[in-house]
Amino acid sequence: MIKNFQQVEEVIGDEDFQAWFAGQPDTGWEKWLAANPEQAPLVQQAIAFMNDIKAKELSVTKEETAKAYQRLTERLDKEEQTSTPVISIKRQRLKRWMSVAAAVLLLAAGFSIWKYTQRDPSLGTAYGQISTHQLPDGSIMMLNANSFATLGKNWKEGDDREVWLKSGEAFFHVKKTPQKNRFVVHTNELDVIVTGTQFNVWTRDNKTSVLLTEGSVTIRTAAGEETKMIPGDFVQINHNSLEKKKANEESILAWKDNRIIFDNTPITEAARMIQEHYGVKVIITDTLLNGKTLNGMMPNDNLDILLRSIEATNEFKIARKDTEILISMP
Repeated sequence: MIKNFQQVEEVIGDEDFQAWFAGQPDTGWEKWLAANPEQAPLVQQAIAFMNDIKAKELSVTKEETAKAYQRLTERLDKEEQTSTPVISIKRQRLKRWMSVAAAVLLLAAGFSIWKYTQRDPSLGTAYGQISTHQLPDGSIMMLNANSFATLGKNWKEGDDREVWLKSGEAFFHVKKTPQKNRFVVHTNELDVIVTGTQFNVWTRDNKTSVLLTEGSVTIRTAAGEETKMIPGDFVQINHNSLEKKKANEESILAWKDNRIIFDNTPITEAARMIQEHYGVKVIITDTLLNGKTLNGMMPNDNLDILLRSIEATNEFKIARKDTEILISMP
């Protein structure tokens, strides 16, 4: 996947971005973004725009697309009359492209208007970065590395306070309001509905998990299933399958203190966690390692220090080459 976006409109019109935003699995988009972190700011703006359209339940209608298609057709006819084409292309071969282009033009035009009416509601973090944000109501949101969130526009007393966690992990300390406004965190798989509480949400690749540390929350899946949580509950959703269980709270929340806790963690899972946090590719070169596990609490604010800590267990040999990490037998 080779892409080099220069404008947000290009991201919005990209088929791979649209498929990823729609929740289609295995699009390759997150792998591309991991390899191209410099494109993250444009992607964050595109996510914010698409979330705003989704929140308002807006869409490009067939009539609007038809009008845009007609304008493109007229423009093409005019250009054909005033220029000598070097290569002759049949109009039938352009039909599908022009239909898509018409819809993209409308979205891009919509973005041009939208970006001047927003207060930059999108928030994000780079690989290896953690950030803390005070929300308009005084609530606190901490974003883990490689995470993207968008804020709702209405934070007035009496309105729902909404956050869209598009990808990544966040911890929320929700402030109670006199009118007990609902605070809602949306992911592709579920909504977390609260009034005042503390909880952690993780979401990637059509999987979402929620840990409640204080208060109570209601989980509502995309299918409409609801379940209530009490402090200590841990809920996981994988492709609409919901599971509630107890979990190691200290391990899950270690990221807030720039730590990572491995508790009989398979090395394959540890590799995934490192890739997700730092945006590097981790390769396990020896299949004999697939059954190995990792234990211990380690610093997680510097990749080199983390790798040295893992290697100090004498269970693994680690080599780093640019953005690739090779793990082998010692």
